[in-house]
Amino acid sequence: MSFEFAVPLTRKDLLKRTTDTQYVVEEVLTIRQINTQIHGLKAAFRSGPAAILENFDLIYSVLSQLNEVESDVKEEVWNLLVKAVSQHAAQLPALLDTADFDCSTRLQHLNTLKMSAYLLTQFMEAFEAEDTKPTTVTVTKVCEGRKSKKKTSKGDWDWEGERLRAVQSLSQVVQLEIGRLWEPPVVEEEFVNMVANCCYKLLENPSTCKEKGSKEAVFHLLGTLVRRYNHGLGASLKIIQLLQHFEHLASPMAQMVQMFSQQFGAKSVISDIMREIGRMDPSKLVRDNSGTRSYAAFMVELAERVPALMLPNISVILCHLDGESYTMRNGVLGVMSEIVIRELSKGDLDAKGKNARDQFLDCLEEHIHDVNAFVRSKVLTLWLHICNEKAIPLGRWHQLLCLVVGRLQDKSSLVRKVAIQLLTTFLTSNPFGAKLPLDVLKAELEKESARLQEIMPEQPQEQPQDGRPVEEEWSVIQPEVMTALQDLQEEEEEELIGEEDGLESVVLKVKTLLQQSQHKSAARLVMAAREAWPDEHVFANTGSGEGGEEKEEDDNELQPDQKNLLEILEAIFVGKGRAKDNMISFDGGTDEGVPEGTVTETEGDEEGGVVNEVSKQQVIVQYLKDSVNFATQMQRAIPILCQLLGSKATSDILETIEFFVSAFEFGLAGAMEGVRRMLVLIWSGEKSVKEAVVEAYKRLYLSPTGGNARARNLAIVKNLTALTVGATVGELTSLEELICELVRTSLLTSGVVTLLWERFALKIQGTTAEDSRGALLLLGMAAGAEPDMVRSNVDVLVQEGLGQRGQDDMQLAKDTCTALLKLGGNQKRKAGCHEEPLRFPAAHDMFTGLAGILINGVENLANPYWIPLMEQGLNVVYRLSENPDVVIGNVIKGVAAVFVKKLANNAQPSASPTKIIRCSSGVLSRLMALAGHCALRQLVHLDVALTGELKRRRMLQEERNSKAGRKGNTSANNTPKDEMGLAGASADDAEAEYIRKICEKEVVTGSSLLALLAPVIVAVCSNSTMFPHPQLRATASLALAKYMLVSSEFCEAHLQLLFTILERAPQPIIRANTIIALGDLSFRFPNLIEPWTPNLYARLRDDSSHVRKNTLMVLTHLILNDMLKVKGYISDMAACMVDDVSGIADLAKLFFLELSKKGNSIYNIMPDMVSRLSDPDCGVTEEHFRTIMKYLFSFIQKDKQSESLVEKLCHRFRATRTERQARDLAFCLSMLSLSEKGVRKLQENFSCFGDKLGSEDIHNSFCTILKKAKSFAKPEVKALVDELEQRIEQCHSKGMSDDETLQKASKARTTGKKGGQTPGKGLQKGPTPGRRRRGRQASRKQDSSSEDDGPNHSPTQGEEHPAKRGVKGKKQKAGKKNRKTVSLSSDDESDIELFDVNGDSTAADPDGESDQENTDPQPNITPIRRANGRKHRKKHLSVAEDSFSEATPVK
Repeated sequence: MSFEFAVPLTRKDLLKRTTDTQYVVEEVLTIRQINTQIHGLKAAFRSGPAAILENFDLIYSVLSQLNEVESDVKEEVWNLLVKAVSQHAAQLPALLDTADFDCSTRLQHLNTLKMSAYLLTQFMEAFEAEDTKPTTVTVTKVCEGRKSKKKTSKGDWDWEGERLRAVQSLSQVVQLEIGRLWEPPVVEEEFVNMVANCCYKLLENPSTCKEKGSKEAVFHLLGTLVRRYNHGLGASLKIIQLLQHFEHLASPMAQMVQMFSQQFGAKSVISDIMREIGRMDPSKLVRDNSGTRSYAAFMVELAERVPALMLPNISVILCHLDGESYTMRNGVLGVMSEIVIRELSKGDLDAKGKNARDQFLDCLEEHIHDVNAFVRSKVLTLWLHICNEKAIPLGRWHQLLCLVVGRLQDKSSLVRKVAIQLLTTFLTSNPFGAKLPLDVLKAELEKESARLQEIMPEQPQEQPQDGRPVEEEWSVIQPEVMTALQDLQEEEEEELIGEEDGLESVVLKVKTLLQQSQHKSAARLVMAAREAWPDEHVFANTGSGEGGEEKEEDDNELQPDQKNLLEILEAIFVGKGRAKDNMISFDGGTDEGVPEGTVTETEGDEEGGVVNEVSKQQVIVQYLKDSVNFATQMQRAIPILCQLLGSKATSDILETIEFFVSAFEFGLAGAMEGVRRMLVLIWSGEKSVKEAVVEAYKRLYLSPTGGNARARNLAIVKNLTALTVGATVGELTSLEELICELVRTSLLTSGVVTLLWERFALKIQGTTAEDSRGALLLLGMAAGAEPDMVRSNVDVLVQEGLGQRGQDDMQLAKDTCTALLKLGGNQKRKAGCHEEPLRFPAAHDMFTGLAGILINGVENLANPYWIPLMEQGLNVVYRLSENPDVVIGNVIKGVAAVFVKKLANNAQPSASPTKIIRCSSGVLSRLMALAGHCALRQLVHLDVALTGELKRRRMLQEERNSKAGRKGNTSANNTPKDEMGLAGASADDAEAEYIRKICEKEVVTGSSLLALLAPVIVAVCSNSTMFPHPQLRATASLALAKYMLVSSEFCEAHLQLLFTILERAPQPIIRANTIIALGDLSFRFPNLIEPWTPNLYARLRDDSSHVRKNTLMVLTHLILNDMLKVKGYISDMAACMVDDVSGIADLAKLFFLELSKKGNSIYNIMPDMVSRLSDPDCGVTEEHFRTIMKYLFSFIQKDKQSESLVEKLCHRFRATRTERQARDLAFCLSMLSLSEKGVRKLQENFSCFGDKLGSEDIHNSFCTILKKAKSFAKPEVKALVDELEQRIEQCHSKGMSDDETLQKASKARTTGKKGGQTPGKGLQKGPTPGRRRRGRQASRKQDSSSEDDGPNHSPTQGEEHPAKRGVKGKKQKAGKKNRKTVSLSSDDESDIELFDVNGDSTAADPDGESDQENTDPQPNITPIRRANGRKHRKKHLSVAEDSFSEATPVK
């Protein structure tokens, strides 16, 4: 054979001849020629695989035109090639076993091997490329969710199976000693790369990696190439390249490298890959994030599969821990964690292994504070994995727990989420116990420590174990030992240990030398012993424990080796038990049994029992200390976790809920606080949070174990009842929603409900009154979701709750009324609901029993539950009674009779003609509370219940009429109003007007029962001297406000009295309740309340924080609901942002946050707000002013708003009276983010503030503006900014020089006066700089008065008021007409009024002056127009009722 086939680099290389012996394809056949010669090809291959030598050109032609050749031809050629390779692999062993064969035979078989392998690999790559090509068929199959399997049109072509067959054929070939076919007998690199590249090409297809058979076959083929044909380095580089471009190969490559190292012995591949990864440029890793993710995932999985082989190679990738790529840092840290878990967590670790483990764990701890949030979260996830695998040494728990608790306040929600997960895992995997009550653990620690102290004195005095005297003695000699060690380094060591000396004798000798103060000799002996016994724990482990860290401050001047010697000497002097205790605390339970044996060997067999007992007790004490530390750290995390329950991130809330559930199960102190705080999350809008809360309470309270069904239900009842004990009103409301959710989801079974009724009726033995009330509360809560639960047991409720038990226990009677209210359902009925409301006759036991309790208990002033019972009782009467007027009238008459009776009993005869009557303030206050709440409930009854009932009856009548009309066909009788549907509307208006008249004339005015009590209420409120009792006056003020809600006539008559109470009542509780009442009156009668708006704002400056908070909440509610227009007084609300009480400050910030969502509201009020708050008379300090403005200017986001504010604030500089105001304006300008137009506005208005730049603070503020402006760095803007900066610097320098001149002139005048003459007298005639400056200031004052003064500006002394100036002449009039006025109104439209320029509002004053104290309470203000007043009043009626319920009750 005259040619030798050379593996080409590209397919076209076979068409070019470069040498005489090179094989070249003579001609590429056409499709027609291929079809005619294909049958001959099949016949030729019957003779054997050598036929490829003669038919290579034909097969090459098929390969070149593969896309055009018919599928039958492709399949035929493919089958022939695979068969030829397999046959050749079967023939070669016989040839290769021959000792000697001729050159022609070798060359023939070599060419056959190369040609067949080349063609087979080329066909494989072509078919693989066709399989991975995105086609319509493939996309359709993927969308259908079915496994994509590529087939040809013929339908019987399974490429996955054919691929496996071809790879197996190539594996058969490379497993032979084919190197003998080459001369010299080494397989050429081109052939190996050809086969390997085909395999890599196959792995690029994700389907190949998913097919287990093909994947393992490719791995075996590549492993053979690595082991037999020196392909290790090439494989390493190719793996790196594949990982960079194909993310799906991270796991398969790790599996392949594991196979290389374990099955084929190619461990160097791991070293080569790690070395290449370590050499990568960090900057390139940052840019190529996809490839970096693949590298990191590959390293982590490889460490998981072969940790022992990764451990020696990890040093080459540690450089990436300092790199910029956080993904690579995550990968390296993941490798460390896997090595620690799988290789370095064994119990038989040597000193080197422990040292490596400690270094890895130290590195993981350091990166808990990494700068990148993804790294921090990843590290915490790794610690979570390590904790689950129980691979954290016990000595690290405390320090690690401190770090994790710190991450609970991380700014990244991802980090917080994993930190909470890690805390939960720490809790569930802790090695200390299933229950962690801190108080119990501390008591146990004290007990065991006392026992240890009792045991310690029984030890021999000569050899104390861990006693205080030995430690104190060491602390005394330690400085001498350190000095000896420093002097020791220049001396030579001698042979101090003989052949007969053992370890124990040497240790005793060292201790003796130390006691004899021969420190240098002892140190030299230790150094010799360390060389003689390097593996002993005394010499190997002492320096690597925590002892060095504990004494770091004492021996910083020593070298590392000297520190190690010092620690060894201390361990020997104090006793080896101490060193081993450190090992116990560090390694956990793995070395638990070491102390006893070691101490016993050291101290002698005769005293071994005593030492063992002491060591065991020390282990117990140390265990309890660790337990207390663990529980304490967990306890420290609970307040932070309680705050995270209110986080905006759902992940924080879900993980915190899981933690508190686990903490409660472990008995952690403080966990109950978190469990209670979880209740409020039942109102969350997030479905996942709500479900998590329900699931948590189900797990904690509804899943008891053991006992029969009744016992489990009773346990559930007790658990739920415990939640009601000590719960606040908010917690009870949330608990009610939770119980309703449990009822709706059928988690609260009928058996539990039955036991609740039995517990309420005291049918269960051992039930207390508190348990009975708790059961009643739960029943009332459950009835909110299922009213039939109460409806079927009304008699039981009335008999038990409003009977004799109710007489004795008013709290039980109040809870009974709460449960009875659930019978009425929702008071607001749905439109079209014709169901008749549930009502009971007035003579029902429910109402008679309630009336009896109220009348009989009114004299029991010691019981604080009368007023709450009265309010709930009246709610029940108006909700469920057919004639509530009759029932309530009887109650009022009965209470009034009791009061009159007490008046008669307290009447005292007097000599004066007037009769002195002393009344009981307690009974009188209860009578007024009853009357006030009755008035409010009567209003709700008329305006809501009665109106709804009339509408329901009218709708029923209309339905009957319509049915009758359809039967009688009476459409001819319908009026035009009926046809237009206006009859119902007219009826509604007529009814509404009738009810309004009743409320105005017949409820609290006229001759009604409530009207008769009105003078008494007014008298108590008006005369504080005659009625000074605080409780009485508080009740009277509330009753007065409730009366005023009913009738506008009554409200207008007594409004001044109510505001007098608001301002002058000495008790903060009265003022706090009154402000709430005025908020409801603002909803009910806005036109009456609006003239008194300044008085409402004035309470923001009240001395009581309670009053300020209530005022802020009321005003927030009014403004955000558009019931009160934003005016100049809004600055008082801004001042609340710096209130001393943090809760008030937070509420103020929340108000402005919500106000910012209402269009341009914040922008509109900013100029006036700046003027008012910067006014020295306002009382806001400069520091507080800046705090407020920083928050408010954060809402100015639009460029147009910023540009407009720049102009307005610049003009404000002319109206400033003090330097403080100018500084404040400059600071406000620095808060704005200026665009190009904003800078131009600043340039245009430079004359407004140029003369103020002499102040250093103002100059600094404008420097801040310039620094911000330079950030957008456009060339034209930059030139403008530079010009502005130059002008600012010039004015600043000039202003500074003027100030210096003024100071010098002042000093000269002072000196002249002292000397009796005036120096430079002739120079005073000239315009000095000081005069010029004063002249400019005077002109500025004149300009400000002529341009910027508002209507309330008061002229300075000697200055004529603008209104009094005799301006004459057309020119002056024209000038006045064209005078430029500073406009503070918004450029954008807004519904919020700023101020009335022509009115008396102080908002127009550019100086920000306000005189709220002297403002007329009836200013000329346009009232708010009320549209559809009745409907508006009805809408907010329930709000008023709820607000009165929020007012602090009077006991």
